[in-house]
Amino acid sequence: MNKFKITIDGNDFDVTVDVTDHKKANVEVNGISYEVTYESKNTTIAPVARKNAVSTTPAVQQVHVSAPVSNSGSSIKAPLPGTISNINVKVGDQVKRGDILIIMEAMKMENNIMADKDGQVKAIHVTPGQTVTQDDKLIDLA
Repeated sequence: MNKFKITIDGNDFDVTVDVTDHKKANVEVNGISYEVTYESKNTTIAPVARKNAVSTTPAVQQVHVSAPVSNSGSSIKAPLPGTISNINVKVGDQVKRGDILIIMEAMKMENNIMADKDGQVKAIHVTPGQTVTQDDKLIDLA
C-alpha cells in the first residue's frame, strides 16, 4: 500500500493505492474509494531526475475509473480534478454499464470514465480540453 499527498492546481489530495492484482488496484482519493484496473506502459525503471531536469513527456497509464454518481443516481461526476481529453458519446446515445463515456487526463494518467449503469445520455456538461474539479458533473444518464 502506498500513500501520497498530491497537490493539483493548489488543491491537496490524500491518495492511497493498494495494488490487489496484476492489473487491479484499490485507490482512495480524499476518502472516496475506487476499484481500478490499469495497464502499465513502463518497461524499465527510470533514473531519478536531477533537480533542474524537467520531463516534458508525461507517463501514461490507462486507468479505468468508476466515477461516483450523484444522489439522484443520474449524474456521473469527475472522480478527481483533470482535463477532459475526449468525449465518446453524444446526447441521445444508449450506453451499457462499463461503456467508456469520457477520457480524462488527471495526474499524468488517462482515466476512462465509464457508465455505471445502462441508460441513455441525457446531457453532457463538459467539452474536450475543459478542466474539471472533483465532483463536477460530467454526464447525465437516464
